Amino acid sequence: MEAWQIEGIDALERSGYLNVLRRLVMSHASPIWWYDNSRSVGTSILHSGTVSFVNAGADVFAVSAHHVYEQYLRDKAAHPSLKCQFGGVTVEPENYLIDSDKKLDLVTFGLPIVLAAATGATIHNSPSWPPARLAQSDLVVLGGYPGNRRTEKTGFLDSDFVSFIGRITQSSDDHASVYLNIPASHWPQGKHLEESPELGGMSGGPVFRLVADPIESLEFAGVMYEFHQTYELVLCSHASVIRSDGTLEK
Repeated sequence: MEAWQIEGIDALERSGYLNVLRRLVMSHASPIWWYDNSRSVGTSILHSGTVSFVNAGADVFAVSAHHVYEQYLRDKAAHPSLKCQFGGVTVEPENYLIDSDKKLDLVTFGLPIVLAAATGATIHNSPSWPPARLAQSDLVVLGGYPGNRRTEKTGFLDSDFVSFIGRITQSSDDHASVYLNIPASHWPQGKHLEESPELGGMSGGPVFRLVADPIESLEFAGVMYEFHQTYELVLCSHASVIRSDGTLEK
């Protein structure tokens, strides 16, 4: 990122504009985690991720990364009494599964509206579906709930929502990537990130394209599934492969 771009982003941070974008992106996502109450506080949460909520026209669905759901299934097989939370509501996600694919690293759930509302998130209403595939140079806002920012309180999770704004660095048929430029990035509180932050737990978080025509708006366009610390790259699945009923084009 060029110096003038960094200065521009810093100016938007000071003005409060980026905080508005962050809050809007955060409103459409919630943390997902699972815990075993038989374990002591501090060790009862086994793993966590992020889930987003979308109204694509034909149906409302929750979407996350396949490997997050896969880890939940492995943990539940080992701990049958495991409980899973989507934000503020206890859910057995396997009961609401629409579709899942390891190669795409996507999973969708048909949560009833009442359960989706109980998570504390709001549903993103897409004006049209499917969204265009993420393309190189698209300006995006992406975020999620990294595990290293969580605090456990007797089976409950308190975690910061961490977000970034940047441009799609590379796009192919099966994924897109975003270079984060960690030294110039901010926590939601405006602080700079530490060197090589651990962002595990953001998997499943939304990637919104910032659209300026005809008016400025956010378009749900992807799902984060991996972070490469060495190269400061976030890899994203294309939301364009999700049909309006939540099934996946495999």
